[in-house]
Amino acid sequence: MENSDRKDPAAARSALDGVASARAALADRASAPWWYHAGLGLGVGLAFVSIDVGGSLVPSGVVAGGIVLPVALTLGVARSRGVSVDRSVSAPGTRGLNGLHLVLLLVLGAVGLGLKLAADVPGAMSAAGLVALALTVYVTRRNDAALRRDLLRRA
Repeated sequence: MENSDRKDPAAARSALDGVASARAALADRASAPWWYHAGLGLGVGLAFVSIDVGGSLVPSGVVAGGIVLPVALTLGVARSRGVSVDRSVSAPGTRGLNGLHLVLLLVLGAVGLGLKLAADVPGAMSAAGLVALALTVYVTRRNDAALRRDLLRRA
């Protein structure tokens, strides 16, 4: 490493500008494409709908929609962007939103299942799945925006 004068403000400013530029580039690459959000929403919806359809589709739909599809989408985005988007759920700006999202998904599942089993309402889980799909797309888009803000704020 080359010795440099530590009192040179121009060199310090240049180094800080380089860091800010790298953070801005990372923030741009960290944003997931539209298909990632839509795919996660579809995965959650698939898990709900598979319960509504019943039979042998229940375990495979829940596994495919709740585990396989999210993992495949996250790996696909990381590969295409060079940045993993799974860290957006821990951005300081969205921790509370993600907790609320999980609670709302559980409530939607409980209400849909209750209406399906107790009241014999046809399509109750599918309707809950549509709401869960929309909610998931909204929350994942907010996660992306918060992650981008957090990356740019630290620059």
